[in-house]
Order: sequence, then structure tokens, then C-alpha cells
Amino acid sequence: MIRLDGPTVPWDGLAQLECSSLQEGMKMDLLGYEGKTVVVAGAATGMGKAATELLLQQGAQVHALDIAPIDTPVKQAIKLDLSDEESIDQAVRQLPDKVDCLFSCAGISSIYLGRQFSSVHVNLVNFVGPRLLTELLIPRIPAGGAIAMIASMTASQWPKSLAKIDELLAQESFAAGKAWLEAHEHDPATIGGDPKLNNNYRFSKEATVVYVKRRSWALAERQIRINALSPGITETPMLPSFSAITGIDDPEMKVIWPGVGRISTALDQAKALLFLNSDLAGYVSGVDLLCDYGFRVKEQLGGETALQGIQAKRDG
Repeated sequence: MIRLDGPTVPWDGLAQLECSSLQEGMKMDLLGYEGKTVVVAGAATGMGKAATELLLQQGAQVHALDIAPIDTPVKQAIKLDLSDEESIDQAVRQLPDKVDCLFSCAGISSIYLGRQFSSVHVNLVNFVGPRLLTELLIPRIPAGGAIAMIASMTASQWPKSLAKIDELLAQESFAAGKAWLEAHEHDPATIGGDPKLNNNYRFSKEATVVYVKRRSWALAERQIRINALSPGITETPMLPSFSAITGIDDPEMKVIWPGVGRISTALDQAKALLFLNSDLAGYVSGVDLLCDYGFRVKEQLGGETALQGIQAKRDG
């Protein structure tokens, strides 16, 4: 027996009460996107497109940004080149005065969809541009709003690069950030070095994680949350690029699959993104959510790293 607010309630009655409460909860909009104004950058393909489709299903008003054509029936589709400061400014001028949530999903690698990009360009698109977009939209985000930015599981060693990342973060303007990148284009500790190591991509994602963490405290004072999502290997248009860059063919890629026996889908990651910006995560901020089905746990516990696994297969 248990007493609730005075009267004695039998255990079976309590079970019925809990069941009733659960049913009521299931009727609630637990994610909280119904009627909200959201911005998705990188909405044309991959995780951004999957997130856009889920948001529309949840009743959100989606304003979608991308350099590629957007074929999802959103509230507004705007062309955006994150490597171009003026393009970012123009896109922001077309967005609503109030934005409840921002999903920063755009990203490229040095080889993407058959095109090659410089290390500087990769970091402009993956970090400097998204940071500017985020900063321009923060004044429009009300208390209770949220920001989610896609990083990568390759960024898990960001503490080792913290000093260099903070140098980049100290370059507050787009132009200053670009100049810093150009000065470090051949620096193997940042965005230079052997192209097969993919340092430029890794550094851009490490910078994203550190930016999220550095920004979270001040935004908390305004009741705005900011988090990063670090996906594991995901089936998106970018996936073949990593094979082209690293020289790892498909059989070897399976060496770095998680124990579940498959790689992630864009939808898997989109669901995690929606969680981070939802009411369900209302007390979560400054977090880098590793969404890799536990793959990096092996490495964190002192086991074989992904690169070691690949090398062992090649040597064997």
C-alpha cells in the first residue's frame, strides 16, 4: 500500500494510475516541435535532409539552407554557400526574426561528390561559416531555444588540439578565421599534413566541438542550449569520399564498423539531432553526443583504434 496526497492507494490502484499517466504522456508532444520555427543548414542531402523530413512530420516550420537544390516541401528554401561571408549574410536576412532551433548540418570533405576542395575551403564550410551563421542567429533565438551542430567521431581527440583550436576560435570574424586557416594550410598539427590522414576534416570537427563547449556557458545564461552530435560512420553522399581520401576500400571499411554489424543511416543520426534540440533534452547543453553505437568505447578503454585496425588488416 502507498499513500498519495492523503488517501491510501493499493498497489494495483497505483499501477492503474501510472498506466493512465503514461497514456496521457504519450499524447503529449514530447519533442515539442509543433509550430516551432526551425532553421536547417545543409538540408538538401544526408543527415540534414533526414532531419528536415522528421521535423516536417513533427509539425515544425522549416527554413532550409543549402548550396544544393532542396526538394523537400519546406516553408522556405534558401541558397547558402558557407564558404562565402556575403552568402551567409544574405541568407540570414531572409530568415524570420524569431528562430526557435538551429540545426547546423552542412559539411564536406576534401573530396566530395567528385570535386576536390582545399583544406581552407573544408574548414570554411565545416566550421568558420557555420559559426558565423550561428552567431548571427543567436540574437533571434528566444529563451528555451536550442542549437545542434554536427561534428564527427573523428573529433573525439579534440583535447590534444585544444591550444590550436582556441587560436582559431580567437579569430572572431569570418575574414580573420579565413586568414588563420590560410596561414596554417600546411601545418600538420591543424589542417595540413598527409592528405590520407584527413587532418583538415578532423580539425574542422574538433573546432566545432570546442566551439559548442566554449559557447555553452554564456548561452545558458540566456536559457539557450547548444550541443554537438558526433556521428559514427554514416551512409551519406560523403561516405565514398573518405575511401577516396584515405585509400581504404570497402572491405577494409568493415574493420571500423561498430559491433552491431552495420553502419549508421542518415535517419539514425537525424533522430539523435532532433532529440538534442527537443524538449526531451531541455537540461542538456555543452554536450558532444557520440552517436556511433559504442564504437569509440573500445578505443576509450585502451583498445585498438580505427587506424590501428586498418593497418593491422593491411599488414596481415
